[in-house]
Order: sequence, then structure tokens, then C-alpha cells
Amino acid sequence: MGAMLRCTLAVFLGLVTLPAAPARAETYVDVTAEAGLAYVQHVHNASPDCLLFELFCEPERMTGGGAVGDVDGDGLADLYVTRLEAHDLLFLNDGDGTFTEATAGSGLDAFVLDSNGAAFADVDLDGDLDLYLMGITGGRFHLFINDGSGTFTEEAVARGAAVDTGDNHYGWSVAVGDFDRDGYPDFYTGEWRPSGLAGDPSVSHSRLLQNRGAAQPGHFDDVTVAAGVAPESVYAEESWVFAPAFVDLDGDGWQDLALASDFGTSLVFWNDGDETFTEDTVAAGVGTDENGMGSTFGDYDGDGDLDWFVTSIFDPDDPCPSEPGCNWGATGNRLYQNEGNRQFSDATDTAGVRDGDWGWGAAFFDSDNDGDLDLVMTNGVDFPASQTTLDAPWENDPMRFWRNDGSGGHAEESAAVGLTDTGSGKGLLTWDYDDDGDLDLLVVNNPSGARLYRNDGGNANDWLRVRVVHEGTDTPVLGARVVLQLEAEGPTQLREIGADAHFLVSGEAVAHFGLGVSDPTNRVAEVRVTLPDGTTRARFSVLRNRTLVLSNAPRGCGLLGAEAVVAVALARAGQRARARRSRGLRRRVGA
Repeated sequence: MGAMLRCTLAVFLGLVTLPAAPARAETYVDVTAEAGLAYVQHVHNASPDCLLFELFCEPERMTGGGAVGDVDGDGLADLYVTRLEAHDLLFLNDGDGTFTEATAGSGLDAFVLDSNGAAFADVDLDGDLDLYLMGITGGRFHLFINDGSGTFTEEAVARGAAVDTGDNHYGWSVAVGDFDRDGYPDFYTGEWRPSGLAGDPSVSHSRLLQNRGAAQPGHFDDVTVAAGVAPESVYAEESWVFAPAFVDLDGDGWQDLALASDFGTSLVFWNDGDETFTEDTVAAGVGTDENGMGSTFGDYDGDGDLDWFVTSIFDPDDPCPSEPGCNWGATGNRLYQNEGNRQFSDATDTAGVRDGDWGWGAAFFDSDNDGDLDLVMTNGVDFPASQTTLDAPWENDPMRFWRNDGSGGHAEESAAVGLTDTGSGKGLLTWDYDDDGDLDLLVVNNPSGARLYRNDGGNANDWLRVRVVHEGTDTPVLGARVVLQLEAEGPTQLREIGADAHFLVSGEAVAHFGLGVSDPTNRVAEVRVTLPDGTTRARFSVLRNRTLVLSNAPRGCGLLGAEAVVAVALARAGQRARARRSRGLRRRVGA
């Protein structure tokens, strides 16, 4: 029975097929209030009452993160958001388009950490998601361990994940990956650390934390120097890392390390496959962004490798060089097109994605399920009145949404699709929170909080979602590559699990594919998954409009029969219904 269950979990599961939607373009609708996600990220301070007493309150006005994951194991994507000068918030997905704020009793409400970047990761591979948090004040970072019921205990110091140096921390984003391919999540903590704030300018908290794996699951060692990935070893100055990411850019099966960093310090470190890295930024043709902030990866040109988009500052008038203290660049975003053999070309202007004003979070995603990757980003700054002359060109700027025309060119259509947010957007993630087959958007604004944009109509085209999990669990296999081929001998689409948005957020660890015009009778020719260890799993003639699950279990388990598929689908539906009833009861009794 146990072996049979393992085999059942080891193969793709077909879930409920959705009816085809009417043919119309997607529109984004702000459903923040009705979904129950309205909150305040921070009440702005003004100089001299900054959280950090320099730089005109600048660091605190660049914060605002979140993370998505199934915290309570009911099959629905929950949301965690970070705040300053108040405890963070955990919102559980009720499965009906709404969320219940459930921080109280979770073990997370007792901490006021001035949190910033966040990530869910099953650090000990026990089948539930733990939580890693960065912060811009305090003397360390934090790791919360999930007991399996959605209750968390803080254990960063005991597990070697605190990065405690005795000096203040200015943490931004955390990257989660598996650079040594042992199956256990590793971390890279990105720090933007002005020397004017640091007690010891020589200290950096941009660190590579290696999970000890099977020897001691969920415990970490700082291997930054040994692995050769200390940014200060390249630039003998402060660490300016905003958005680190583990991602296999050269397609050799080993996750590389890409750092989107401020003041011309973005870097790429190639994974040598022996727990060390080689920095080769200039030769690769990347790192020309003057103020790297947000970062996202995707095969936007459909050639079978991952390209890299980095947000920055765009100002064609460039008043800054003559202005004291204004030392940022002005030439805007960068789109690095992967040419193979660890070489990139600058495709920013060809693709038409340079002008984003003052950029932050970004994401490649297939907004309309037409089979190619579109691009979205947040932007804007809101510094105190003392810096009004510096931020005036970027106040109240709308988001940017560029639609891919199928040939790699992009048209800016944010207003046309309803993405009209003009707040000071920071973190941004895509997720299918309502399980309807198209990708919705969450934007975290500083200081007003998140805005949830529901995608209406993106599922007029067909879709397929693929999850790759560890055997016997729902824990995602980070770094797994999923290739979809719609027609035999036709073009392919590529996704890498975990390589999506990388500024203050962690999104769904799911590969989402758009399949184009609705035709449920036309099956997908092939879905092929390459696991980090190099082994592959393939499925042929796959039905559309469903979520498929594949585990990294050994080969040899057969396909599920129809009755097993129905049983699994019904079990999950019952689990969700019970969870919704439980949450409704909690609300009624005031628990």
C-alpha cells in the first residue's frame, strides 16, 4: 500500500478541467478590498524621525515585500506580507476569492522585525513551508520553522541562518535555490548597505548560506568566501545587493548566482559544479545597468534559454550629475538576451522596455495565455519633502506592462489592461490565487500596502500548470526545468521552478504555460521535466486546462488511472471545503 501510494504521488495528477472562457482580452481588476487584503505597510516617518537616521529616511521608503505559498496544506496559495514598525501579516486563502488574516496564533504575531524581503521554503524537507525574513533594522535575519499546522517557531540562530555579526542589518531580498543539487534549499541574503549607516563599513551581510542537507536538514553554514560569491571581493566597497537569484543561466544543470545591485555593481557568478563559483560579469555582457534593483528571468524570445531583465532608473533629461549627492544613473532598464555559451546581448531597445522611470519589482509572465512571456514592473519613489527636487520626475508614475508581440518586441499597455496603480510600488509577484487558469498580480506599495489585481479573461486561451515536487510531499523541487511542446516537432516553452520575480518577494513555485486559442480537444504533445540531478520525466498527449504534478521519485511508477485521478481530485476538493468551513467558524467565534 505504501509503495502504491508513493507511485500515486509520483506521477502527474489531472485536476478539474475548466470550461473555455469567451474570447476576449484580459483585463486586470483591483479586488484588494473585496479579497480582504487591505492593510498598511508603514506609516511614513519624516526626517529626523527616520528608522535609520541618515539618507532622509530613504531605506525605509524602499521596502515592501511578500511571499506566496501553501502554508496550511490545503492546496491553496496563501500570502505573507512584510511591514515596518508592526508585525507582519499572514493571509490564508479561503478558496472563494477571499482571504482570512490569520497571523494571531501563528507564532508570527509576536515579532516586530521591520521586515522587508520574504521567502517560503521547506528548509528541512518535512513537507511544510518554513519562512525566511530579511529586515532593515536589528542585528540579524530570521528563520521561522513550520510545525506542519501553520504554527511557526523562530530558530535562525540555532540553525545558523541569522547572519549575526553584531552590526546592524540592511536586508533586502533573499534568494532561494539549490546550488549544490542536494535537494535542500539554500539561501543568498542580499544587503543594500550604505557606509553612512553601517557601524563597521567592512562588514557585509550579503551571504551564501548552504543547507547541511541530509546530515542536518534545515541547518546552514556561511560558505560565501569559500564559494567565491562575496560581492565585496569584486567591488571593494559596500554591498549594494537588491535582488539576488539562483538561476541556471547557461543550461548546464547547475544554478548560477545573479545579483541585481545598485550603483553599477550587478554581477553574475557561474556555478562551477563543485560548490564554487566564478565571477565573469563583463565577459558575459551583463552588469551594464547603472542602478540594478528588481530582477526577473524568462525565455521571452522562445529560443530555449533564460533571459534576464533588470529594472533601473530612467531619466532622459539626466539632471543628476551636477547635483551633489545625486549619483544614480539615468539610462533605464536592461534586458539581457541570452545568446548561449555564457554570452548575452543588450536587447533593451529592440524589445522596447527601457523606459520604466524608477523601477523596482518585475516579472516575466504569460498574461494572456498566448504562449509567449509578457513583462510587468512597478516603479516610483516617494522620498520626504527634503528630497522633493530629486524624486519629482518619478512621483505618481503608473506601472509598466509590456505585451510580447510574439517576435520579442513589446508594446506598453498598462492603462489598456487596467494596471493603473500609481503608488510607490516595490515588491511584485504573479500567482493564480483564484485557481482559474490565468495569472493575477500582487503589487506591494510603500507605504499603503498591497494591491491585488485579478486577471479577468486571460483564461480565454488554454493553459497548463506544472508542479514538480519531492517524493511523498508537496514541496517544490527548486531549479527543476519544465519544457512544454504544444505540437510534435513544434516550438517549445521553458520555465524554471523558482526563477521568476526577485525583488522582496517569492512567488508560486509553479510552471505556468499559456497554450493559445482554446481547443480542449487538442492535447499538448509533450511535457518534459529535467530535475536538478539531470534525470528527466516526460509525459505525452497531455490534456489542457489543468494542473499536473510530477515528483522526483525513482522511475517505474505508471500513469494514474481515471478512478485514481478522480479520487485525488475529490480528496483535495474535500480538504479545501473543510478548510473553508474551519476558517468561517474561526471568524464567527472571533478566534
